[in-house]
Amino acid sequence: MKTWGSLFNPRQLVAMQTYADCLRDALEEMGKHALDSEYRKAILTYLGLWIDRIALRGCNVVLWDTVGQTIVQPFGRQAIPMVWDYPEVNPFNDITGSALAQLEYVLAVVAHESPPSISKLNSARVLRGDGAKLPLRNSEVDIVVTDPPYFDAISYADLSDFFYVWLKRGLGDTFPDIFATPLTPKSEEATALRHRHKGDVEKAKEHFSTKLAACFAEAKRACKADGVLAVMFAHQSTEAWTGLINALFEAELTVTATYPIDTELTTQLKANVSALASSITVICRAREVGAAASFKEVRREIDDVVAKSVHRFFEYGLRGADLIVACYGPAVGVFGRYERVERADGSIVGVPELLALVRESALKAIAGVFEGDNLSRLYFVWANLYGVGEQAWDDARLVVQVGGGAESAMDVANNRGLFVVDGSTVRLALLADRTDRRNLGDDPSAPLIDQLHHAMMHWKNEERGEIVSFLWQRQLLDDARFWKLAQALFEVLPHETEDWKLVSALLGERETFKTEAKKKEGQERLL
Repeated sequence: MKTWGSLFNPRQLVAMQTYADCLRDALEEMGKHALDSEYRKAILTYLGLWIDRIALRGCNVVLWDTVGQTIVQPFGRQAIPMVWDYPEVNPFNDITGSALAQLEYVLAVVAHESPPSISKLNSARVLRGDGAKLPLRNSEVDIVVTDPPYFDAISYADLSDFFYVWLKRGLGDTFPDIFATPLTPKSEEATALRHRHKGDVEKAKEHFSTKLAACFAEAKRACKADGVLAVMFAHQSTEAWTGLINALFEAELTVTATYPIDTELTTQLKANVSALASSITVICRAREVGAAASFKEVRREIDDVVAKSVHRFFEYGLRGADLIVACYGPAVGVFGRYERVERADGSIVGVPELLALVRESALKAIAGVFEGDNLSRLYFVWANLYGVGEQAWDDARLVVQVGGGAESAMDVANNRGLFVVDGSTVRLALLADRTDRRNLGDDPSAPLIDQLHHAMMHWKNEERGEIVSFLWQRQLLDDARFWKLAQALFEVLPHETEDWKLVSALLGERETFKTEAKKKEGQERLL
């Protein structure tokens, strides 16, 4: 498949080209009725978008939803997949994937966006061009809101060509300046895609930071003195955030606030098991740079602000990569105040090192909430961050190191049975994964997580008396750490899992266990 046309079979190509030809016929027909020329362009644009919707479900890389009995468009993720087979429908019918079915969506949007009275309409001013060359006066706007490309995550312009080739055929004569090039322009796109730079990764990174900085500097120029720049970013890699932060600093901007916002469609296919579920919106203002600061001083400030941020974002319900990345903004606000950060020997601390410090501070803040043993703290941290979902093993090493004390990551995973490792991914071990471990939690010095799983096993086997004896003898009935661990699992585990049901039952019976233990203690004294 070397051309966009190869994504359509011969029948589909004939249909699509016919639709494109009909756009020109529609424009000619509208001209006979003396309609306003700009109005004709608007109608033609809607028709062009309609044809693109038809292409989205009339190609040979679509899927069939066996449950909903519908055609699924190929962009479930930011790439075009190869498929073994594909459905094809009659385009003149009114069922899924047909032209009439797609028209309904276009009409629904028009109806939804049309105001009751045209006099109430506030027209938008739409500009198309280079973000580094805005046709705006100095200090003209109050706020700039931007959702820039996410480093190397998506080939935006490449994917846009799927739609562009049909828009050009249908609308090229009407908008010759917009469709002047055979495909979408790509050289100035603010991305870090190495295939645009002959495979050179470093050049791709440099282009991203330089182009983004130019766009931010232009936005700053257009903003009023008290204006703000709101940047939405949904990437968790240190490289991507380093590029973003360096671009902000180069544009003489810094972060003053951070807002995690749920923006991602949860039904989308995720190639990365630790992909963000929310986007981080950072609010930026003009950067006021002070003197250089010592790494020791900045580290103390970052630890403090990240600890507060973890508590705040935890209350919002953020977990996993979202929680860590949300802490980047407040931390940037700390080291962005200084001209540079220096170690004791005078060497400069770079942005990647500072972001690594943020991750470490965030994990320590989460771990600090739990005061139990190292292994149970590790289980506690992981459960709060990732639940029972899979996580890339390489990304998980820092979590293991923070929670597991001096023990190596592999030792914790393989010998302690806290995780289930599957190739390059790892997930939290549940009770069912640990039942084959002999004498789990029997030793009084066993980690609290082992003792909790021991109690859960008794409940699963309907051994109430054994649970009461176990909790009483180990002095766990009033052990805040034990019940805090249980509460954490109750909050983060999916409700359909066996572990959640067992933990829920234990928490619900806690006071009853205490009463039964007192009776048991009294009976033993009488004996």
